[in-house]
Amino acid sequence: MNLTSSKKPPVYFWIVGIIALLWNLFGVYNYVMQAFVTTEQRTQFSQAQHNLYDDLPIWYVSIFAIAVFAGLFAAISWLLRKRWAYTLFIISFLAVGAQQFYVLTEINPRDIFLPLTSIVIAVFLVWFSKRAIARKWLI
Repeated sequence: MNLTSSKKPPVYFWIVGIIALLWNLFGVYNYVMQAFVTTEQRTQFSQAQHNLYDDLPIWYVSIFAIAVFAGLFAAISWLLRKRWAYTLFIISFLAVGAQQFYVLTEINPRDIFLPLTSIVIAVFLVWFSKRAIARKWLI
């Protein structure tokens, strides 16, 4: 006997899930490219890029990993219709917030689009996953 009843989610539920998956795969790709940059690749960096990589605090790199991997697992959970997607999106949001706060204090104000976009998307995914639980799309 199924103690939790669920409702069939609308098409836009799946669209949001696929976009969330692609967004977080993009984040994982960026994290891996940053975390595992080779010496050969670094020889092609500008001095500014060297300074950026050399000055990144370890907590930033750790938070980056938490943000993207929690987001990826949340998106997969979403597509499996698991309610723990909400908790994982919250973890991802908190990590994104910490990461982007650091970024926003370090970058040129004209470069704020991607950090702000990351925060807005993280907030939306938390909000929408909570809504999906209330509507019994996530069980």
